[in-house]
Amino acid sequence: MTLKIGVVAAALALNLSAAGAWAADDVFLAQGNKQWEAGKLADARKSFELAVAADPRSADAHMKLGGLLLASSDHAAAIRTYQRTISLDANNAKAWMGLGLAYLHTGQRELSQAAFDEAIRIEPSRKAQLARLAEKPAQEAASREPSPVKQTLSN
Repeated sequence: MTLKIGVVAAALALNLSAAGAWAADDVFLAQGNKQWEAGKLADARKSFELAVAADPRSADAHMKLGGLLLASSDHAAAIRTYQRTISLDANNAKAWMGLGLAYLHTGQRELSQAAFDEAIRIEPSRKAQLARLAEKPAQEAASREPSPVKQTLSN
């Protein structure tokens, strides 16, 4: 961990730009991807956090971190991360989708639908995909609610 932080500090000291031959956030993103594929989620999270620290304006770094948080069921942290991503790039449909999924997992259906609507506004081709996602929780909620017929029969 100390070595990784030292690498970031060295890159910043050398004032390497994103257009330069080497970018610290790219190294951490690649490392995090490998760790995620290997199932080392805690290590991948640290790598993605280091990528965000290396370049706080990197929407890619925030997206990777948000995706990992969502996959790890850390929905509150995923919401915050996707919100930061959207603050960097308001036209990032995938960030709006991730935000919508995180809201959906926390039971915030109205916010989820608003995020999905924004993703559809940006990328209309995603409408069918997102409509299916929004239908599932509604169907699940309907199956939990007592049927009026069953209520009438039980009275």
